[in-house]
Amino acid sequence: MEHFQAYRPLLFSIAYRMTGSVSQAEDIVQDEYLRYQQAETATIQSLKSFLTAIVVNLCLNYLKSARV
Repeated sequence: MEHFQAYRPLLFSIAYRMTGSVSQAEDIVQDEYLRYQQAETATIQSLKSFLTAIVVNLCLNYLKSARV
């Protein structure tokens, strides 16, 4: 948990820049936290890369669904 909190500002800034919405960025970071809790953390080599990849994918999914 404390490791996730260290990256939270970075993750929020990525989500905000991609979506342009504060509320959507907060939702994405919260969803990412839930996914992080379910992940097998022993297999994660780089937490920053892992979390960044998840937030980018969640943003891309949101942007794709918003266009449809």
